Amino acid sequence: MIPLAVHSHYSLMWGVPGVRELCARAKALGYTALALTDTNNLYGLWPFLDACAEFDLRPLVGAEIIDPNTGSKVVALVKDSTGYANLCRLITQRHRDPDFNLAQAVSSFGQGLVLLTPSTQCLSYWHALFCQGMDLDIAAFIGRTPVSRNRPLCRAALAAKLPLVAAPDSYFLSPEDHDIHSLLRAIDTKTSLSQLSFEQMASADAFLGSPDYYAHKFAALPEALTSTHILADRIEFSGPDFGIVMPPYTPPLGQTCQGVLRKKTMAGAIKRYGPNLSGRVLKRIDHELTIIEQTRFSAYFLVVADIVKQASRTCGRGSGAASIVAYCLGITNVCPIKHNLYFERFLNRERRDPPDIDVDFAWDERDAILSHVLHRFKGQSAMVASHILFQPRMAVRETARVFGVPEAEIKRKISRLCRDTPFLRGIHALNAEHSGKTPRLADPWPRIVSLAGRLIETPRHLSVHPGGIVITPDPIDTYVPVEDAPKGIPVIQWEKESAEAAGLVKIDLLGNRSLGVIRDCISSIRETQGEFTDFQEIDPEDDPATQQQVAQGRTMGCFYIESPAMRLLQKKSGQGDFRHLVIHSSIIRPAANEFINAYLKRLHSGVWAPLHPLMEGLLSESFGIMVFQEDVSQAAVRLAGFTHARAEELRKVMSKKDRHKKLEVFRAEFFDGARRKGVSLDAVERIWHMILSFSGYSFCKPHSASYARVSFQAAYLKTHYPAQFMAAVISNQGGFYSTFAYVSEARRMGIAILGPDVRHSRVCWTGVKKEMRVGLMAVKTLGRTTMDQIVQEREKKMFLDCFDFFNRISPREDEARALTDSGCLDGLLPGTNRGGLTWAYYVWQTGQRSMADRRDLFGSDKHKIPNLPPDPPLKRLRREFAVLGFLPACHPLALIRERFEDLKVIKAVDLPGRIGRKVCFAGWLITGKLVRTRQGDPMKFLTFEDDTGLVETVLFPRIYTRFSYILDHGYPYLLSGRVENEWGAITLTVSQVSRL
Repeated sequence: MIPLAVHSHYSLMWGVPGVRELCARAKALGYTALALTDTNNLYGLWPFLDACAEFDLRPLVGAEIIDPNTGSKVVALVKDSTGYANLCRLITQRHRDPDFNLAQAVSSFGQGLVLLTPSTQCLSYWHALFCQGMDLDIAAFIGRTPVSRNRPLCRAALAAKLPLVAAPDSYFLSPEDHDIHSLLRAIDTKTSLSQLSFEQMASADAFLGSPDYYAHKFAALPEALTSTHILADRIEFSGPDFGIVMPPYTPPLGQTCQGVLRKKTMAGAIKRYGPNLSGRVLKRIDHELTIIEQTRFSAYFLVVADIVKQASRTCGRGSGAASIVAYCLGITNVCPIKHNLYFERFLNRERRDPPDIDVDFAWDERDAILSHVLHRFKGQSAMVASHILFQPRMAVRETARVFGVPEAEIKRKISRLCRDTPFLRGIHALNAEHSGKTPRLADPWPRIVSLAGRLIETPRHLSVHPGGIVITPDPIDTYVPVEDAPKGIPVIQWEKESAEAAGLVKIDLLGNRSLGVIRDCISSIRETQGEFTDFQEIDPEDDPATQQQVAQGRTMGCFYIESPAMRLLQKKSGQGDFRHLVIHSSIIRPAANEFINAYLKRLHSGVWAPLHPLMEGLLSESFGIMVFQEDVSQAAVRLAGFTHARAEELRKVMSKKDRHKKLEVFRAEFFDGARRKGVSLDAVERIWHMILSFSGYSFCKPHSASYARVSFQAAYLKTHYPAQFMAAVISNQGGFYSTFAYVSEARRMGIAILGPDVRHSRVCWTGVKKEMRVGLMAVKTLGRTTMDQIVQEREKKMFLDCFDFFNRISPREDEARALTDSGCLDGLLPGTNRGGLTWAYYVWQTGQRSMADRRDLFGSDKHKIPNLPPDPPLKRLRREFAVLGFLPACHPLALIRERFEDLKVIKAVDLPGRIGRKVCFAGWLITGKLVRTRQGDPMKFLTFEDDTGLVETVLFPRIYTRFSYILDHGYPYLLSGRVENEWGAITLTVSQVSRL
């Protein structure tokens, strides 16, 4: 017996076991071959092939395909490469053709497949086609329950001399897993467990049994078991082997891709370096082009270069930024010669897996770029998939629902439950604000928690990768099945790891808000102050004023270097040049805190020694600290004798989700290799410990350099054009901080904040010189259509008064209220309080619009707006804050100053003069980051501000646990604590917190 109808958890919301778990179980049961036939997909193909290799199983590739209209099904097993392509196209049609008919589709794409069907009609129809000369390999599918030879299916198969094949479909590994299967089905059908019908789930015997179990079960039909072996022997296919699949590029007639690439590269080099190219530049170009031609990547570069041309500005990043060819083509913007970037990190003759080029576009241009690519390569391109897995919060919520728990109770329970239940902590933490012992739970919550824990990491549904796209020379659905995302975008069924394993070269086209910020800022500069040469002729990293701002950590709003941790690192280092920023943007990763401290100590003292004599000269620019991904690879080569290819495998494993098991293999190899080179165990332990700090995510040097380039462009604009820059930051939204925090930063820079005004405000924020005008987009509840209409009507003719405005704009009541409370209408009724504006709106709303046409309105006693009591100033500002989320006129702390002015509160700007002393500080909480100590205790880094500056604070576990319940962003607090100074960076270690 060979299992031929086996489902993993990639049979979404039906199958229970993971692919590796499934293969391990099959091996333990004594099987030598195994089919994976997930429903309507090949999601798990590459994990399945890997697991079969690990457990020495012969893989049989296939899928179960179900007709959504008739319910007919077939289990299709791949015999050869033709069958594989046909299976991909069959699955694609199943997902994308609304009129899909299984019987007819198989007649078109059945060649190269073994077709097992339980449908008598399909069996007879396909056999008739076979008799007419069509190459179809058909068998009768006998499921979990053996049937009599007198049943129609058996009679039809025997009459046609077709084999009966035992194919008991399995959805879980043991009978005990049936409860998880039932849970998945209840979640999928949106019903409660108690109301789940037998037709909606598999029976309790749908588990993977042993050969003896099936021998007993099929004792009355032993030939069906024998047929599984006969059938498997006819299958030669063990997985696709495409090699590296390049995107297509058609060169002009009579030319080659290699020739076109060389020509375009040289033209681009002249633009980048001038007409007199140095020997160093020419040598580097020739070196790279030789490797690109040998590895057949010329078309890839040309395709990416064509895509990049569609955008206003880009940031080519990743290891591809080490290429001078990419730089000359305009794909990247960092000179690899100037910044000593190593091309072979991206592409080398030994590399077997396909590298990819990552390109960032302005966030609001990215979708248009993707549409262009998908249209240009229609039928040959699709987005890469992302498999959305059950995460703890989702698992608990969905499980509670099928238990019939009311939504209100789920909402109340889930926050505390997710904090306190052990399996939800660590890498699966939902809300790690608190830790504690598992609480005692009332029924049915213990059962809910138990079942939810078993759902973690189970695939829930298919989504789209943020930017990965694959382009193939032949129809893409001959390589991989394709389905449509909800928005109609074609998406392959594999995640990026599987696409890479298949050899499909991915291009990452991602959105970056900071590119939009830089674009809009430059546009504003040109509009308000004249010509700006952009950064083609300016190197912002060489500007002394910009370097000083970066060195002092004054980088709020600047791409990648605005977070509290990054700003503190800049202050501690005191370095604002490009080289150090490249190091800092890479070293500031989650697992590297201890090495950041070592780096700073060595930076300031200049005293350090190599990790080992074998690594002499390897890490000199970072003072002996591994910073970039390349450092891991080079250390493995130097210290442990790894080949470059094997070292690259180690580097890649570090970023994998399932790295822990594979890392053990590499660790043993690393230690053995180092021991053979005479490296002491202590030295190897220290070096390996540093290597482990790259777990999760880390950057290569070209990537960091590309990011640093964008960071410096942003910092340059902030330094020299602060009002335009801050307006662009707020308008593009999505920065690290809230609009409130950016407004405060602008005010601290001496920029006057002009309130929103329907006579002057655009939709977006605008800045010029030392003034910044609030955009209409800041007004809550104001619709985009209304914003655009205000600007368009104003351009035709300025609003005469509030009645003219109401007549021409016709705002909704909530919009009119927001416009009034925010001050947008103040200029339309000078000398009148906002209550009068509200009165005027209601007059207009009740039908007296003709009043707006009377020019004697305010001179007429009949229509004169009543003399209402003035707005209480505090109430007026509170309403303004509620609508805008900030105050244009002042910092909101000014409104509550009487609450703390007698407490000897210290301003942020004065903290450097109080080092080592205990102080009181009144500040507004703007952001924070929760971390855990080595003992697992929670602590938090919080950023507060007042009207003079930012204050970075630390709440250690005891203090954090005591005050965490009152901490919330967007509120003022009174803090007590000790002022600390570390390498020139001032922080406050908090001992007491109270809300103002």
